[in-house]
Amino acid sequence: MSAAVLTEGRPPSGFWAQRLDWEIDSFGSSVEARTQARDAVAAAGESVHPAHPSGHVFSAASERVELTMGELTVNGLRHGGPPVTASLSRGTQGWLLVVTDQAADRVPVPPGTDLTAVGGLGLRLVLSMAVEVGWCVEEDRKLVWALVADAPSPGLVHRLDQAVS
Repeated sequence: MSAAVLTEGRPPSGFWAQRLDWEIDSFGSSVEARTQARDAVAAAGESVHPAHPSGHVFSAASERVELTMGELTVNGLRHGGPPVTASLSRGTQGWLLVVTDQAADRVPVPPGTDLTAVGGLGLRLVLSMAVEVGWCVEEDRKLVWALVADAPSPGLVHRLDQAVS
């Protein structure tokens, strides 16, 4: 299985527990939000879905949520400007992160295949950590979302196995 692709559309439904909401106006508040998101996922009983035996940090959902939250909120600050809002919800499919910014006219651009190109690394990381990633415009705000599964995707597990061997 390959990494997620960036699609245009609303986030999936069926997320029942609003864990946390943030208003992010600086890179410092982005760091605080991603740390709180990681802690919320870990506190929700992450051990129910054990990390990959490799022990790699990104085999844990809490670490994938933290990285995804950080990248999406920093992208929102850089490309959309504050205030950026973020939310984390729990559902049967995993964890849904939703980040909004003011730049409804600036749609996210999927990264190309050139790993040496300037820009796009953050979104490339999000696409590798999440099983679904998308965006839409609602009420004059751009909304970017990512679904992070409890267990890492087979493609990520394969890449983690290669990294530790």
